[in-house]
Amino acid sequence: MKFLQLFKILSAPLISSVVLFNTTPGLSTLKAATKTTPATEKDLDFYQKMGVAYVCSASARGNDSDFEKSLNVAANLFTTALEQKHGGFIKEGRKKAQKIEIKNLYSNVLFQLLGGSIKYCGDNVPEAMKKGFKDTLEKRQELNK
Repeated sequence: MKFLQLFKILSAPLISSVVLFNTTPGLSTLKAATKTTPATEKDLDFYQKMGVAYVCSASARGNDSDFEKSLNVAANLFTTALEQKHGGFIKEGRKKAQKIEIKNLYSNVLFQLLGGSIKYCGDNVPEAMKKGFKDTLEKRQELNK
């Protein structure tokens, strides 16, 4: 329970910053003049935890938001943060930084956030989405053999 409270507190600054950077033209020109650095594994882990915390708190029993809407909002924020702050570049381990296409990035982020939501707040996740996640995970594991 403390996990959700902590992430409720931390999700507000992330949401505010994404909205601020998307709606303030002066800040985006300033950003364009600065050099972006690729997202590291630590950055990705942070964004994922923030997204899962948002989904879990927004879709908790008693809230008006439904799970799918919360998941899409969190995925949009995650993707926007990667695009705005890191220019869409990701660097994993010792590999060279690579730019991820927005469509691929968004679908991977959705998958990661869904998996995290199943792990941390599985009661909030609709059964059909749990089954879809499990099926997709099995297919991905088959392809990676």
